[in-house]
Amino acid sequence: GVLDGLATLVQQDASGVYVMGKSGRRLRHTLFRGCDPKVPDLEAPFDGKGIVGDVLAFGKPLSCTADESSDAFTGRPCAKSRLVVPIVGSDQRVLGALDLWSDRPDGYDANATELVTLYGMAVAGALEGARLHAEVIDKRQLDSDMALAHRVMEELLPHSTPRLPRFDIAGSHESSHSVGGDYYEFIPLGDDRWGVVIADVVGKGIPAAILVSALRASIAALVGHELAVRAVIRRANRFFHESVEDGKFVTLFYAVIDPALRRMLYVNAGHVPPILLRANGEVELLEEGGVPLGLFEAPKYFEGHVVLEEGDLLALYTDGVVETADAEDNFYGVDRVVEQLRAGQAASATEVCSSIMQAVRRHGGSVRQDDRTLVVMKATP
Repeated sequence: GVLDGLATLVQQDASGVYVMGKSGRRLRHTLFRGCDPKVPDLEAPFDGKGIVGDVLAFGKPLSCTADESSDAFTGRPCAKSRLVVPIVGSDQRVLGALDLWSDRPDGYDANATELVTLYGMAVAGALEGARLHAEVIDKRQLDSDMALAHRVMEELLPHSTPRLPRFDIAGSHESSHSVGGDYYEFIPLGDDRWGVVIADVVGKGIPAAILVSALRASIAALVGHELAVRAVIRRANRFFHESVEDGKFVTLFYAVIDPALRRMLYVNAGHVPPILLRANGEVELLEEGGVPLGLFEAPKYFEGHVVLEEGDLLALYTDGVVETADAEDNFYGVDRVVEQLRAGQAASATEVCSSIMQAVRRHGGSVRQDDRTLVVMKATP
C-alpha cells in the first residue's frame, strides 16, 4: 500500500520502503519494486553506510545522480537519479525511509522532495497507529480499537493553551464514544506570531486518528517554511488530495495571529465559521476561504482579515458543538453559542469556554454523538 500511494505522487521507475525496528536501532523490513539494491544489515550508528544509512542517521532527504555517486545505483544500473526521504514520526524519531529511482538524470526537484516528505509524514502516522495497535494487542492494555484511538487523540491534542500578550485563551475537547477526528493546536511561528488551527477529519476511530496525525505533521512542516496563510492551505490541500483515499476530506480553519496588533489573517477551508462577538455586541462569522481540504485538486482559497479590539470574544469550534441534538433532534446551534458569549463578555476565557461546554452537555443529555472542541480567545488590554 505504501508503494502504491508513492507511485501516484511523483514520477518514478523504481521504489522502495525501509522500516526500522521498534527500538530504532536496526533496519527490520524492506520492500522494493523495479530495483534490487544491496541492503546491508543496517544497525546504528547508520551514518557513513550509504545514502539510506545517512538518511536514517540524520533524518534529512538526500538525492544524488549517477554522475555524483555511481555506487548508489547498483540496484538499477539504468537509473540516473535517486531520492531517499526519511519517514519521521510525531516525536521526530526516524521510523524508516522512502526510496525513489528515476531513469532520468533530473528526476527529482525540490517540489518532488517536499511532496514525498509530506507523504512520509502520513506513512509515519500509519506506522505509529499500527505500532500502537500492536502494543495494545500484545500487552492487553486496552479493550478495543476505540480505546486506542482515544489514546492517540489524547497524545495529539494540546494539554494547555499558550500565554499570548493581549489575549486570554482557553480550550476544551470532549471525545465521543466512537472517536471522531477533531484537532486543534497553537503553533509558534517566530517574530512573536502564532498560528492557530482547528480541524475536523471525516471518519471515526483509528483511521481518523491516523489522518489527524498526518494533518498535524503536514501543517507543521508547511508553516515551518514561512509560507503565507493561503499558500499553507493550498499545499495542505494538494497533499490530502493526492495521498488520501477518495471520499476523505478535512474541514479546517487556519489563522496567523500577531498578538501585538491583535491582527489575524485566516483561511476557512469549509469549516464551521468561528464566531467573533465584538465588544459593542455585533457578531461576525469568519467565513472567508474555500472548500474542505482533499475534495479537489487545485481549488482557490481566499484570505480573510480581522483586527480584534479590547473586549472582543472569538470562539473557534467544531460541528460537534453546534450540532449536538436534544431528545427532539433540535441542534444546539450557533445562536445559543452567541448567547453564551454575550452572557460571558465580562468573564474570563476559561469561564466562557466552560459555560458553553456545560450548556452543550445539558442540551445533548447523556448521548454524545460527536467529538466537541471549543477554543475561546478574548482580546485583553
